[in-house]
Amino acid sequence: MKPTILLSLLLIVLQVHNGYGAKDSVQERIASSIDDFALKFSKLITSRQGGGKNIFFSPMSISMAFSMIGMGAKSNTEKQIYKGLGLDKIDTSMIHKGFQEFLKVLTSSNHQGMVNMGNGLYLAKGIKIATRYNKDLQNFYKSEIFAVNFKDNVVAEKQINEFVKANTKGKIREVVRGLDPNTMMVLVNYIYFKDEWEYPFVPQNTKKGDFFVDDKTTVKVNMMKKTGYFRHVRDESLSCWVIELPYKGGAVAWFVLPDKGKLEKVEDGLKGETLSKWRKSLETGTQFYLSIPKLSMATSYDLKDLLPGLGISEVFTPNADLTGITGGGNKIPIFPPVQASHKAFLDINESGTEAAAATFMSSKVGAAPGPPPVPLVFDRPYFFFLMASVDGPMLFMGKTVNPAHP
Repeated sequence: MKPTILLSLLLIVLQVHNGYGAKDSVQERIASSIDDFALKFSKLITSRQGGGKNIFFSPMSISMAFSMIGMGAKSNTEKQIYKGLGLDKIDTSMIHKGFQEFLKVLTSSNHQGMVNMGNGLYLAKGIKIATRYNKDLQNFYKSEIFAVNFKDNVVAEKQINEFVKANTKGKIREVVRGLDPNTMMVLVNYIYFKDEWEYPFVPQNTKKGDFFVDDKTTVKVNMMKKTGYFRHVRDESLSCWVIELPYKGGAVAWFVLPDKGKLEKVEDGLKGETLSKWRKSLETGTQFYLSIPKLSMATSYDLKDLLPGLGISEVFTPNADLTGITGGGNKIPIFPPVQASHKAFLDINESGTEAAAATFMSSKVGAAPGPPPVPLVFDRPYFFFLMASVDGPMLFMGKTVNPAHP
């Protein structure tokens, strides 16, 4: 039985152009901003690709990578980046310290779940970056920095791909291909998450079932099933259920099921304050009979196309001011990213041992018979969130429209 695996990868390429523990208020504000950004970005994707496709991405990955770019940006370019990320109300020095703390906590050996999160910066040989930027990149973002010969693009591609392959446990083997020999910088941000459910599903209970993509489309999928007492919220104002499933390492997954015909209502109502309200309203005491599809999907997004919709546009134009990266010391200027892509991979399955499942599914000793479990069947489009902890930052967000589509 395989554990749940979630993986995110952000790749930004810049070219030469001719001519937890105790969280402080700053961390909480950054986490809240990541929530807001995630919900806005998800709606933007839906508006561009239509409502009939799955969505999956890491707002943490995108926010962190562009915060790194923002650290080397100046004037309006910098302002647009942090405003688009929802971080413009926080002092930039505190933003970098906040991400530093997230990296420290999430990748700590004390963190029980498997989280591998980091950054890699590849510089063309002979190109130097500002001493301050170099130091801050390594200090705040644990970025590894490499000198490569992009003129020999085959060798450069292999070096970058091997780095990504090693840090994503082989899940992404080729992130760059046909790299332009004039490339000046490549920035890679990755998040790899792997953990087991605290109370696994029993594989023998997984059965084929119908999933209603829309009024005209029904697909057969493997539905994982179990009965238990889950933390939950019934949001009558948005007409949806929220079910929380914990992982052994402390992370939690939220599955949000809109009532029939209420998908758009829920999507329109998803805001940062909505998630905050749900966090405060989660309760126990109700037994559910839960059915959730097994799921595997891979997504890819062109951020140069999407992020201008959130106000981050100048960084992708010749007007971008990225002089903080070089400190003005290079004769060859750094031009804006010619490629900014985000890739994510998701695999949700039963994950766990039969013994643990049996313990969870057993009744309370000596308890009087209670009401029958409330059936909650995720047989129609739903939303998915993965939080670093019950009150931690959002690592991933997804919208499952058709679980039979990879």
